[in-house]
Parts: sequence; C-alpha cells; structure tokens
Amino acid sequence: MLKVMIVDDEALVRIGIKSCIEWEKYGLEFVGQAEDGMQALELIEAACPDIVLTDILMPNMDGLELIERLSARFPQIKIVVLSCHHEMDSVKKAMRLGAEDYILKLSMKPDQLLEVLLKAKAQVEKERLQNEEKITFESVLRANKQVIKNGLYKKIMSGSISYAEFQKESSIMQVRPEFTQYLVMYCAIDDYDDAPAKSRMRDSHLLSSSFLNILQEGLADFAKAEFAELGEGEYLILLDATFLRTPEHPILSELFQKMNRSLKRYLNITVSLVVSGKTGSLKEVPAFYAQAKQASGYRFYRGKACLIFAGDVPEFTDKEIIFGLEEEKRLIDHLNANDYDGVTSVVNRFFHSIAAHGAYHPMRVKTSLLHVLYIFMKVLEPYQEHLRLTDDESDTKWSEMILDAETLHDIKSTVDEFIGGFMQSMLSVKGQTARAEIMSVKRYVCENIGQNISLEEAAKYSNMSRSYFSYLFKKEIGESFTHFVNRTKMEKAKELIIKRNLKVYEAAEKVGIKDEAYFSKLFKKYIGVSPGKIKGKGM
Repeated sequence: MLKVMIVDDEALVRIGIKSCIEWEKYGLEFVGQAEDGMQALELIEAACPDIVLTDILMPNMDGLELIERLSARFPQIKIVVLSCHHEMDSVKKAMRLGAEDYILKLSMKPDQLLEVLLKAKAQVEKERLQNEEKITFESVLRANKQVIKNGLYKKIMSGSISYAEFQKESSIMQVRPEFTQYLVMYCAIDDYDDAPAKSRMRDSHLLSSSFLNILQEGLADFAKAEFAELGEGEYLILLDATFLRTPEHPILSELFQKMNRSLKRYLNITVSLVVSGKTGSLKEVPAFYAQAKQASGYRFYRGKACLIFAGDVPEFTDKEIIFGLEEEKRLIDHLNANDYDGVTSVVNRFFHSIAAHGAYHPMRVKTSLLHVLYIFMKVLEPYQEHLRLTDDESDTKWSEMILDAETLHDIKSTVDEFIGGFMQSMLSVKGQTARAEIMSVKRYVCENIGQNISLEEAAKYSNMSRSYFSYLFKKEIGESFTHFVNRTKMEKAKELIIKRNLKVYEAAEKVGIKDEAYFSKLFKKYIGVSPGKIKGKGM
C-alpha cells in the first residue's frame, strides 16, 4: 500500500477527494489531511506518505514553500499540485521546484484524479524497484569486488578486451585505481601447491583471500595499492608510485621484508616479488606485468622469498646443458664402486657449474638433471629383478619432483635424497651388510651418553654427508638418529634412577639434559611413565 496525504485549506475539497476514491482497491492508503503547509510538515514527519496532493494558495505556509521543503528533505515523495485555472504560473513554478504532476481541482472528476494518482504510484514503485536493484548491485559488488577485479585484470592482461572496454567496465564496476602513477609488480606465493596445508587454510580460495587482506593492511600506512589474482598463486600489484624516485627505491626492500614477516607469521607462507617499472597509464600495465612475470623465472636461482628488479636480470640462455662424457664416465665408475663421496662430488660439480652460469632457462636445467637421473637408473638396470621398488622409490617419482621444483636449491635437495636412496639400493642388491660406520656411531653414542651429539656431528664422525648418513641410519637401524639418541638416553636414565637410586634431576644431568621439565617429557614419551613414578618401584 502506498500512502497518500491531502493538503488544502478548503475542507470540502479535502472531504471530496477523500471520499471519491476506493483507496485500498487501487493499492493506496489515505493517511491524513492538513489545512496548510506548516501543519502538513508535522503530519508528513509522522506518517511518511509516498504521495502528497497539495493546494498552492494556503495560509501560514503556501504550497510552493511546502513543495520546496519537501523536495529538499523528502525527495522520494511524489507531489501532485491541486490548482485553479488562474494559478498556471504558480503551477509551472511548482513543477520546477519538484512537483510530479498537477490537476485542476475545480473541474476534476474521480477518474481523472485516480489516473493522476496511479501515475504517481507507478513512478514511486518504479523508483523503489530501481533503488532495490541499485542496493542489490552495490551489495553484490561489495561482496564480489575482488573477484570482479580479478576477472577484469585477467582480461586486459591476456588481451581479450581492449583498453577502452577495460576503462568502461572498471568504471562501472568501481574497481579502477584511485591513483595515476603505477609501479607494476608481479607477486607469487612460494610453494603454492603446498601453501594451503602449510597455512592450515581449508582451500586455496581462503588462502588467497587471507593473503590479500594481509597485503592491504600491511600497505595501508605505506601507499595506495591495487591487487588482482591473475593465476594460481600469482598476483598483479599496482602501487601508487608518486612517492618513488625510481622503481628500485630502497623503501621497496623494507616493504618487501615487512610483507614476508607478516605472511610468515600469520599464514606460514612467503612470497617472491618482481618489480617491473613505473607508468602513468593503465594501458601500459600489461606490458610491464609481462616483463615482470618473465623475470620471475630468476626465483629459480635466487630462491624463495626473493625480491627481483626486472631491469637487473638478463634474458635466460635457452640452450642445452651438456653433462660431459668424462664426467658421465666418472659418475658411472663411482656408482659401480659404491663410492658415495665420489658420486656426490661429480653431481655437486655439475650443480656448481649451473649455479655459476646463473642464467640457464630452468627447464633446460631440469632436463639436464633428468639426464643425470637416467645415468643412475641405467647403472641400476642389471639389478632391477632383485629390487622391489615402491612408488616412492621409482624413477617416475623423482622425475616429477625435479620437474615440479621451484628452485635450484629444491632440486639439489631432491637429488641428494635420491642419491642416498640409490646408494643404499646398490648396497642391498650387491649383498653388502650394514656399514660398519653406523655401528661405530651407535657405540659412540652409548659411550658418550652425557654428550648431546648432533646429526651433523654423527655424520662427520662417519665421514658421510648429513643427508646420506640420516637416510642410511634410519634404513639400517629402523629409526631416525634423533630418536635413537633420545631413546638411548632415556633407557640409561631409567637404569640410573632404579639401580643407582639417583634423583630425577641427577639422572637428567648424567644423560646430558639440564632442563628437568624437558627431560620428564622425553622420559614419558620413550619409557611410558613419568620418571617420578618409577623411582623406587623397580620398573
């Protein structure tokens, strides 16, 4: 129901209008009448009508002043002027002030009045619908602004829409940047495939939302910025560049470090950032972004959480990397001799030569290392029938890990782990027993139980690399070196408490642990009960 009010100083006019319309039948409700504009304003405040029928000539406050006030305070109210023939100049003024329509009250008939009212009613309903649609649009826009922004920037970056179309759509969707100088940057989440699990987020969408929130908050006191997710874990950042003298401004390094500290603290992730250049035109942003994305390939050499300035890096050398025949022969000889140190020295030299060049295309590097992996598998081939490789030990698994690696450091870690497993497999198929070095380390730990021997120290004692020793120890003993050391210490402590009647803190000190709380925690983990409970019970 739309509410209607009448304002006229003639009672007969008011009564006549009120009685000549079947209000409810036409979705209307008569909510009041007033004798002049002053009285009408008080009633309008209380009744909130949608349509007001008003005379022009009235005492105290005439219709023109009423219309002017209503237009200023209640612009949504539709005003219909009740006039006489000689008042046409005033009617024209009323229309200029905001009246919707007029009707000659002395000659009007009920059907004419109804027609005017229904016309005003239709206009009110139309505007209400438009307002609801606007509110809905703005609500959807607010809720999906980042998604809309992502989609628009993806289109302009890929060239699927023109710059003119981008300007038009971004303006309509209210996602255009508010600044005029742009510093273009490419941002990538390191180890993106594992990032949701590392950050304890349910999925990548939640991670991206949290990531953008942290960036926005972090930059709030620094500069205006716009963000758009253009790929999985890949973002365009447009920074207000009006305060920067050059794209390499030192404050960017400080900003980058602050950004990664926050991301590491709250999401347990890091990002790498490539700074491209400054421009005063959004039209040039796609070219700058493409340059930054291409330069991001140097993350491969510089590692994760790195800051790269696109102008400082050359184009990649896209040519085959040769693993020389002499080196290949040395590698095969070392493999056949089960010479772990010899194998690692050859592989490390190859890695060093790649890192020293520092500009080979990452895919060329990965392809060359897959060739090295193939050499290992050719050496193992005659023994394949004696091996029962699991999926985790297959060459396919190692190949995929190399191809999926983001940095040269990641590949080196993968290859080191592969070599450790490979050498153990060679020992196994050739019928060789556990190496004496492992048994020597076990004896060393037992004889020096009061010392805290680290994995690095044990590996050095055995003349092995840390990774190979760790792998070999667990393979042969059935538990990690750390677990072996802790278990051996707790078993010795149990013996000291029961058989030598030492106090708990004394037993802890004897096995090299000064923190009694930490000792009690370890003791319960490996022995099953707290040390205080076994004292004097002979368990």
